[in-house]
Amino acid sequence: MTAPNPTADHNPTFHVDDLITDLANTTTGIPTGWRALDTIGVQFRPKELALLAARTGHGKTSALVNIAMRLLEHAAGTGSTKPMLYYSHEEPPEHIFCRLVALLAIRPIEPWTVSEIREHFSGQTPAHASTSRNEGDYAQLDTAVNQLRALESQIVVIHRPAWTAADISEHARAIHAERGVGGVFIDYLQRIPVVPPLHARDQEIALTGRTLKTLAIDVGAPVVAGAQVDRDVIPDGYQDKVRKAASGSIADAIEVMKSARPDLNHLREGGSEQEADLILGLMNFAADLRVEATAVQASTDHYEIGVLKNRYGPTGKWAELSYSGASGRISDVGVRESSGDVLSRLSA
Repeated sequence: MTAPNPTADHNPTFHVDDLITDLANTTTGIPTGWRALDTIGVQFRPKELALLAARTGHGKTSALVNIAMRLLEHAAGTGSTKPMLYYSHEEPPEHIFCRLVALLAIRPIEPWTVSEIREHFSGQTPAHASTSRNEGDYAQLDTAVNQLRALESQIVVIHRPAWTAADISEHARAIHAERGVGGVFIDYLQRIPVVPPLHARDQEIALTGRTLKTLAIDVGAPVVAGAQVDRDVIPDGYQDKVRKAASGSIADAIEVMKSARPDLNHLREGGSEQEADLILGLMNFAADLRVEATAVQASTDHYEIGVLKNRYGPTGKWAELSYSGASGRISDVGVRESSGDVLSRLSA
């Protein structure tokens, strides 16, 4: 990799017209595709680093895959063929494939689950299907697979758990030099190794954040990474309060669980929040019901995404969404998409 040349970037004059031209040539921000989130001013902007912050089990991977799919849909609508790069330090490409298929093979009544799809393609008898699948279900699954096959040149999934942020950057820049890059997704920040290790973990996380921010600038695309939130930050007595509330109503339990929403200072090891332009907190209420309310049979699809940091917009607002953990789909409340809607956008 060529060493930076400070002299080449040195410009002693402040050229207003040149800067205006640069702004005019800058690609506008990409909407999230979720109405509830778009209306509070959230966009994924080129040259910016966005973090999705959540505790374990609160849908970081699901959110990353959903956003990657939505940016792919947006690119199809604009005619862009720049690939989306997905670097997974958690799941192998075949598991990401199953997640993408589940997002496309939409069943409003009985959606395909990621587990069903994985078992289907591995030749196993689905053990988790709640109903028997019919010919229409499998035809829809085949349609989704064919759609991904047609778009496979625009989706690059890399599973290299040993890759550092520098390795990711080198790979992404090489693709950018050949084809451009539409977006970079990384699952997740704390899993990226630092070689050689530094003296303090927060320094390692800060270095990783700076490297990813630089990558966003160099490829001119949004970089979106998952980030772990400490479980230790939940309020004292939280478990007991959730159990008690859940025995009354789900609505009461949700109000209690809002006290455990992630905050900016909850990011594990710290350091990354300084480099990020946008930080979104994820709250999967079903995850806390499963863990905390073990004495009652309670469930919910309530899901929230909050704006913890937004360098160019308002913060502190939370968008209410719906989350199907089995299929991994995140959607606006009360909005049911058909597979035809999604597939037509991707094939437009």
